[in-house]
Amino acid sequence: MERNRLYYLDNLKILLAISIVTVHVALAYAPDIWWFFKDETENTSLFVYYQLINPIAMTLFFLLAAYFLPYSFDRKGISKFLKERFKRIGLPFLLGVFLVIIPLHFFYHVQFRNCGYENIWDYTVTIFFGIGGEQGICQDRWLTVWPDLKVAHFWFLQHLLIYAVFYAFFRYIQQKYSFSLTQKKLSPKSNHILFLIGLLSILTFILRIWYPLDYWDGFLGAIQIEYANWPKYFIFFLVGLIAFRMNWLQKFPTRSGFQWLLCGVILLVCSFVFDDYFSVVLTPGGFNLASMIWSVWDCTMTTSLCIGLIVLFRETLNGTGRLIRWLSANTYGVYIFHVPIVAIIQFLLIQLPVPIFVKVSIEMILGILFSFAFSFAIRQSRWVRKVI
Repeated sequence: MERNRLYYLDNLKILLAISIVTVHVALAYAPDIWWFFKDETENTSLFVYYQLINPIAMTLFFLLAAYFLPYSFDRKGISKFLKERFKRIGLPFLLGVFLVIIPLHFFYHVQFRNCGYENIWDYTVTIFFGIGGEQGICQDRWLTVWPDLKVAHFWFLQHLLIYAVFYAFFRYIQQKYSFSLTQKKLSPKSNHILFLIGLLSILTFILRIWYPLDYWDGFLGAIQIEYANWPKYFIFFLVGLIAFRMNWLQKFPTRSGFQWLLCGVILLVCSFVFDDYFSVVLTPGGFNLASMIWSVWDCTMTTSLCIGLIVLFRETLNGTGRLIRWLSANTYGVYIFHVPIVAIIQFLLIQLPVPIFVKVSIEMILGILFSFAFSFAIRQSRWVRKVI
């Protein structure tokens, strides 16, 4: 890894953070899907937008998060590495659940249900954690699973912390027994990428037989996971680890990268354009041909865009400036705090008499601006800056 900061990765993370804000705005208007705030006006196109953009952005987030782990471990060793991971990921996760997620769930509970438990303590114990309650105690149109124990967007932090712990354990074993998987610097070739797409497609199709898109579950009762997209997240996390050792992000051929970008953009545009005419697009799952085709399409599109966007930013957006540095410094804070900010904005604008896409655009712009502003404000504390 170069000693100089890879500005294009900082710039890419800014785009990803903004994308995540926009998809969570869209969720309020997506039919048949739960979120902390739901508007009576719904639009299927916003559901499609969420289902397409969110997994692509999160897959890239996993790759970029993993890319810097080997360098951090090499410098700090296992003890300092784990201590920093718990401080930078574990602490925001725990505080976020109690200070962000539970209040948001309670806000949703009060706004969209009528089953009592309107004291936040009673709600937290009985409805959120499920202590002393029973199935069916409090349901609504969108949320029928009890208890409400869901960590929303903090699932990403939860997974990152778990993966980092396993990575540290692997490195500890590797150092203890002095073995290495490979010393050879392999260059990524088209056949490697096609193999990756094939592996992802098979795993994705198999999992979607039993776990369709947007089905979230608590693995081992506590780890929030969407199995339908999990292979992409986990495998690209592994790709990020390998990419650092092999210096793939810096070495990937520019021409090939733009070809993959074109492939990904074409598939993404076709997914939007033909959603109403081509029933294969966003097939939730099942053991059928449509699910198989969409699994291949989905994994090809995601892989192509991950490669292509990295190369695009490396070749065209590898600079920085005062505004870019400011945005980059606040991307983590935006990810952590944007959901309550978006929910509040949508609640305040619920009666705004404008067409739905105008309203959504306004909410997206305000959500992005206020999320960055709030992150900046709270990071004025040096204690907060040490964590986020």
